[in-house]
Amino acid sequence: MADFVQEDSFSTLGKPKLHSALGQRAYDHIKLRLLEGDLEPEDKLSVVALTTDLGCSRAPVMEALKRLESEGFVEIIPQVGCKVVSPAARDVTDFFVLFSKVEGTIAKFASERRTRDDLATFRTVCIHIDEMVMAAGMPAAHDPNYRRLNLLFHTHIHKMARSPLASGIAAGLWDRSDFYIKMAFGSLYFSSRVKRSHRAIRKAIINGDSDVAEQEVGMHLCAVGESVVQNLEETVNASGVLYS
Repeated sequence: MADFVQEDSFSTLGKPKLHSALGQRAYDHIKLRLLEGDLEPEDKLSVVALTTDLGCSRAPVMEALKRLESEGFVEIIPQVGCKVVSPAARDVTDFFVLFSKVEGTIAKFASERRTRDDLATFRTVCIHIDEMVMAAGMPAAHDPNYRRLNLLFHTHIHKMARSPLASGIAAGLWDRSDFYIKMAFGSLYFSSRVKRSHRAIRKAIINGDSDVAEQEVGMHLCAVGESVVQNLEETVNASGVLYS
């Protein structure tokens, strides 16, 4: 997969940098644990443990946690500590409705603006993803592979869209989407429905059918949101907190 991943992928566009290099490193470390690690809703984040893991002082860790709190991933409780947020069902529903509109527009742009070379690369990427999915099978808990394959698929759609503005807007939304999926299911998985949706999106973009591409992406992400909400509402963590 590394052969296809580029440094200018949409997931890195438009993201503000922290003033502190150590703060950025702490932010990246904690964010990766939230998106791909073993953290779950309501889990406590120990500043002391994080400073030990990162080999840094308390200041950059707090800098990172404050940024993550502003982005809605963690909650800092004065004099108590920091914990992972439990997503609210209404917030998740609203988010995926908005997310579907942004990504649907980007898919529409991709269908209208892709070149012959773009399509050749896109087909190669899709074949690679299909092969990886077939080989992977069901993911283990906290398996990041499907998340990375999903980002690879959508990154190339963003590249074909040729809209830095739209990709910049979408950049932070992808982390939020992956966070909600991670909190609901533990890891992302390409179900039969996801595979069908990806095939429909792929076909529409290759055929240059912009309206269908926009519609398919919108329906796909709204369906993902519904699944996340359903699972969050049915899930109770070890302390008995209902995610709703």
